[in-house]
Amino acid sequence: MNLRSLRAFPMAQFTYLLLMLLVAAPFLWKFRDRNLSLHRQLSPALLATLFVALPFLIWDVIVTEAGHWSFSGQYTMAIRIINLPVEEVLFFLVVPMTSILVWETVGYFLRER
Repeated sequence: MNLRSLRAFPMAQFTYLLLMLLVAAPFLWKFRDRNLSLHRQLSPALLATLFVALPFLIWDVIVTEAGHWSFSGQYTMAIRIINLPVEEVLFFLVVPMTSILVWETVGYFLRER
């Protein structure tokens, strides 16, 4: 699919959300795996993620307001949180949590060897 055909796609505003869901899919699938400790340590993981995400979200708001970059309404939904597309805010939660899960999964399989 090229960029022109994506623009013609009537649901193009869900593109960024779809990408976040695809990134989150492994997390949602493996989250409750009893061999991994993330489901038992969800609160500390979320707290750490929010702590790290906060400066990046602030920076994201500042540089977006300054016009250094923008988010196309064509590929994002109209829902905004702190003047950012909801997908951008989700990015700062989904990617770190999925990364933690990948780290734990790799560690589990290396310990099993």
